[in-house]
Amino acid sequence: MRKINIALPKGKRLLGAAYQIFKEAGYASQELEKEVELRARKQLEFSSDNGEANFILVRIADIPQYVDKNWADIGISAFDCYREYELSNSTLRHSLRGDNFISNILPDLKLCEKSRFCVAGRPESREFYNLCKKSDEKILSVATQHPNIALKYFNRQGMIVDIIYISGSSEVMPKYGEVDVIFDIVESGRALEENGLEIFDEAMPIKTKVLVSKAALKYDANIENMIGRLRNAIK
Repeated sequence: MRKINIALPKGKRLLGAAYQIFKEAGYASQELEKEVELRARKQLEFSSDNGEANFILVRIADIPQYVDKNWADIGISAFDCYREYELSNSTLRHSLRGDNFISNILPDLKLCEKSRFCVAGRPESREFYNLCKKSDEKILSVATQHPNIALKYFNRQGMIVDIIYISGSSEVMPKYGEVDVIFDIVESGRALEENGLEIFDEAMPIKTKVLVSKAALKYDANIENMIGRLRNAIK
């Protein structure tokens, strides 16, 4: 029987919780549990004790691509990762990114309940931000690691924005760069406070979902069985 390849986020915050869902569904792995406990992160592949699944530890941002390319049959990823991956389709010619995975077959795993996308800026920028929400003659400059999600959000708000992509922390940008606001993931809000920023708007929550390969679902009957077991475990 072919093993089902499962991509799990290897970061210390999510790996244990993501694995626990599969364990409760009947796909325990003693060798993976040792890795979670030791936090060594040197070994990246583990077999389930029942021999039905193979766990692959991957950067959470790469999991959508793993499932999309059929390198994994199933994976757990967060909204900011899989939605940004899907929306990058619009910036790449002839791209079918995200066309091969389903993200709504199972409910939110609630692994990132406190996290949400927020628009934040320095207090003195709030008046200009509110003006941009009302006027199509003002351009709001936005720094973000998630340019496609940000652009879609501000378009829905009817705002004209100049999106500035950055690959690292954005909290310092409104102070030293020509940036009005940032669009970022906020959990506790501590980093914003430490950099003199306030939340102007809460855009959307961060959900964690099980991504399922359409190809695997079509050609491997065991995937449907796993989904059923996961659905019971999530309840």
